[in-house]
Amino acid sequence: MPKESYYQDKIIKHIRELLPSAFVWKAAAGPYSRQGIPDVCAIVNGRFYGFEVKRPFVGVLSKIQERTIKQIQEAGGKAYVVTYPAEVTRILQKEVKS
Repeated sequence: MPKESYYQDKIIKHIRELLPSAFVWKAAAGPYSRQGIPDVCAIVNGRFYGFEVKRPFVGVLSKIQERTIKQIQEAGGKAYVVTYPAEVTRILQKEVKS
């Protein structure tokens, strides 16, 4: 089974193809980064989206990831747990239309 980074890269590429004007980046992880930030972040039409990418069947959110997703949502941003580019497409198509 591919690593999580494989799915992250596919999702980033997919968002850039789907919405060329979106600002998309992969969040840096390391000792000097805030823990729990979603793996893939995007700004679309002025709205923040965070996508925590998990491998199929084995990916599980940590407590800090759960808290961070909740904080993003409470602050008015959007945050989701995804695996495949098709999930991101459904989310963004629904969100961008509203």
